[in-house]
Amino acid sequence: MISGVIFSYSDVFDRQPTKEELIAFIEKIPLRHAAFVISRINLALRYAMQEKGQFGKVQELLIAAHIDDEILGLFKARFPTVKCDERPVFLPQSLLSVLRIVVTHCDPVPPPNAENDESVRYAIGRACLMMNSLLFTSDEGKALKSGTEDDRRTELMTQTIAGFELINSPKADHLMPRLQVMYRMLLRNPSVTSRIALECEGFDFEREFIELVGLPLDRWLFVIFAIYAYFLNGANPLDPHPEYMLISPGTFCGESGITQAELETVLATISIPTAELKSAIENETSTDPRYDFVAFRSRPLLSVEEGKLLPADLAFIVEKCHTGVQWTIHDKLPIKRRQTLFNAWGVLFEEYVHWLLEGMRTELPIKYIRTPKWKNTKVESFDGILLQDQVLMPAEYKGGFLSRGARYSGNSRNLLTELDAKFAPGCDQLAEKIGALFAEDDTVRKELEELPLDHFRSIVPVLVLQDHIFRVPFLNWYLNKKFQERLRYSRLRAGVFVRPLTVINIQDLESIVHSVEGANFNFIYALHHRTIRDERVLSDLIDALRQFPQFGKATSPRIKKALEDAQADWSSYLFPNSKKSPDIGNG
Repeated sequence: MISGVIFSYSDVFDRQPTKEELIAFIEKIPLRHAAFVISRINLALRYAMQEKGQFGKVQELLIAAHIDDEILGLFKARFPTVKCDERPVFLPQSLLSVLRIVVTHCDPVPPPNAENDESVRYAIGRACLMMNSLLFTSDEGKALKSGTEDDRRTELMTQTIAGFELINSPKADHLMPRLQVMYRMLLRNPSVTSRIALECEGFDFEREFIELVGLPLDRWLFVIFAIYAYFLNGANPLDPHPEYMLISPGTFCGESGITQAELETVLATISIPTAELKSAIENETSTDPRYDFVAFRSRPLLSVEEGKLLPADLAFIVEKCHTGVQWTIHDKLPIKRRQTLFNAWGVLFEEYVHWLLEGMRTELPIKYIRTPKWKNTKVESFDGILLQDQVLMPAEYKGGFLSRGARYSGNSRNLLTELDAKFAPGCDQLAEKIGALFAEDDTVRKELEELPLDHFRSIVPVLVLQDHIFRVPFLNWYLNKKFQERLRYSRLRAGVFVRPLTVINIQDLESIVHSVEGANFNFIYALHHRTIRDERVLSDLIDALRQFPQFGKATSPRIKKALEDAQADWSSYLFPNSKKSPDIGNG
């Protein structure tokens, strides 16, 4: 987290607090009461981050409820014109960091006391300010000012990657249609399941899931989303519903189609007693605690009071509807079979990208070729190719994840080493294949089946990545450097221009497809245009696309249909006797 972006304790009191001081301040608060207050703030934040135009207003409400008069007076005196959405006090990273201290140092026995609620709220607000100061060290500040420009960009990417992942969490209106397509359409398509089985030692997602978890995959997903929707009802601080702040497992099912056995099976995979969570946190040794919240992300429901559950972070619950499937299987598989799971996940992700691009319905003269083959060999060249006029867009799709150590160590060497090992090879593949297709020497030049290449002039390479953390700034810049380093070995024929590499995260690709199908957005032109104007690809992709009037203004009928099907299936399962379909995935 970069200093100057958020309000911190040192902004107000002109000194840097210590971690020991923060722990001594927090440990006096009862664990259950502190956790409840932090969860309530998180729900409000996640609501604000999903609803456009609400962030500043929600920050104002949170400051009014959690910042004491002393600090509030200093804020007004020192920063009279600063708006809450410009420099917020409360963000997920500092909240989770405070929650980590609460779980590991506070007394779990005393129940929440309504008479002490104001003092607890003010204490948590002050603790968040103190934590904001600790999220950024003087050494990190020096690192951002030393070395070459490239060194500084790398350091900035390393320092912001974890916080950026938390702030820019996946959105429900993307995850719901994605789970519908990936888990309820593609995994029921014989050609997809046959391919996964053939390439991944007979792996079967649905069979593995029910054997390991004890519940069919789609039932597990629907219960997860029901829990998310339940908490979302209480998330809006402008229309508070405190009755939705906690889940009581004994009464949660109500008249829904969820059985008690199903709920207990799901909760066994996503909830955790605070004593067990404390042990997991205390055993973390290889990552930076300011960045690493895997203990909360893995099991985001905390058991705090007489079996009742509250969310550590609402975003971690909805994430379970996508990557949570892979990680739930992973944690229960024998270690020797986990690589097979990763391979199968990669195939499923690739099939999902094919579904997005192969089925695009647009009036634009765009053609998509799935896994084009080299001429005469029948061997796959690229994962996919898009064509428009004289522009050829070869693409590779990577469903892999950065490891925990690389994501959350706060060490640029660890991050770059893993990027080079896991994702730079995709850049190399693109560069090598493009070099072979357009080689100056026609004796080594390769051809594609049924695709003459003579008329193409601009080549726009694309790398589609699944891991949500890859939306971080400068990731595209860094991987493009790797692509350019490998492309330098190629001698290309005259008249062909290879543009910089474009990295697209899966959520951004979904946004592109929405605009293509809903408004005939010419994304090939837009991506091509960006690489001409920004040869180092330093700009944010979505910001660049928003310059075009057709982007972000319409919805794909095909993806909308997937969302509606998910809503209907979810509704019929949860409310078997109701004809009403609740509006989910839009919050």
